[in-house]
Parts: sequence; structure tokens; C-alpha cells
Amino acid sequence: MEKPGIKTAYVITLAVIAFLLHVVWENSQAPLFAGYSSLGQHFPMCLWATIGDVVFTLSVYFGISLLKNDFGWIMRLNRRDIAVIAIIGFFLAIGIEWRALLFGKWDYANAMPIVPYLRVGLAPVLQMTLLLPLSFYLAKSAKIYKQN
Repeated sequence: MEKPGIKTAYVITLAVIAFLLHVVWENSQAPLFAGYSSLGQHFPMCLWATIGDVVFTLSVYFGISLLKNDFGWIMRLNRRDIAVIAIIGFFLAIGIEWRALLFGKWDYANAMPIVPYLRVGLAPVLQMTLLLPLSFYLAKSAKIYKQN
């Protein structure tokens, strides 16, 4: 039997893990964007981007929860779930990058590797493709509950 509040504990754990992973990634990839000058100058912008990443992570969790009609699915996360989350992250990143580039929200420095045909930066695509499923995996691995 599931303990009351365990799903909430997983959602909080997922949010914290996603925040920690994304804040490091956002600040690490910042020099690949046009106009970067220093960590101190860009940290606030990277912090806002990280908050957005956490919102996307939680949106994926809740979206999958609604599709599965199971808010506790993260406790039984499997390889198929991980693959689906990675695919969602890939397409989410491409959509975010296309929109941001189209509306001039940001531009890339010459150092940013560009994904052929898609014409988006490789770093942000890898970020969502890798960190989104990693966040879910680490949250599940946190062993918040005791299995019978």
C-alpha cells in the first residue's frame, strides 16, 4: 500500500533534482550564446531559464500522469518511460529553440555546435534530451518510499 503524500514527495524530489541539474547545465552552456561576458552577469538569466526547465520537467510529469491515469507512475519508472521522456525532451528542446530564434530571444555564439538540418544549438537539445530523463531516473532512485 502506498503511503499518503508519497507522490508529493516524488514531485518535490523531481523538482529539486531537475533544478540542480539544469542550473549547472544552463551556466555551463552560457558561453555558447551570443553576448555572454561572465558568470556573474548571466547567472540571473540562467536562473530564470532553470526555473523554466523545472516547469517543463513538472509539465512532462503531470502530462504523462494524466495520460497514464496514474500519478504514482514515477515510482515504477522503466526503460520505456525513460526513452519516451528523452524523446519528449528532444522535441521540446527543438521547439523552444526554434521559437526563441524566430522571435529573437537569443542567438548563438560561433562556438555553439549547430544540429544539421534543424539549425538549432546542440547544447540545449542535449540538455533536455539527457537531463529530463535523468531527473526522473534520479528522483525514482532517491528511494523515498520503502518497497515491500
